[in-house]
Amino acid sequence: LISIMNSNDERYYKLNLQNLITGRQPTIEFRQHSATMSYDKVGAWVRFCVLFCKNSARFASPNPFSEGRSLDYKFDALFQYVIKDRVLKRFYEDRRKHLEVEEDSSSSRGGGGDQPCCDCCATGDHCSSK
Repeated sequence: LISIMNSNDERYYKLNLQNLITGRQPTIEFRQHSATMSYDKVGAWVRFCVLFCKNSARFASPNPFSEGRSLDYKFDALFQYVIKDRVLKRFYEDRRKHLEVEEDSSSSRGGGGDQPCCDCCATGDHCSSK
């Protein structure tokens, strides 16, 4: 899980699990969600955080991933064995697809992969250029 959520051994992710690796303290950090006025995004993040904590305490720890497992496999396993919420999984799958389309659209217009394609994308709302 740590390799999915904090892939570059850095602390600055929405879910920071680095203390579990370093042994500095037995804590995890949920960082602030990006600014949005979208109830769906905020609600999904809150549900993810609550289910992650609740189910991690409630269920047995899953086995570590075999070397070379894909990010898609790890994503599926996170939702199957820890989060256990199909609707929430579908939300994040759809969100990922939406962000990939935005990324492709922005790159094709010469905006660069890290530049939003419109004001709505910059604020995290639905893309207005489509």
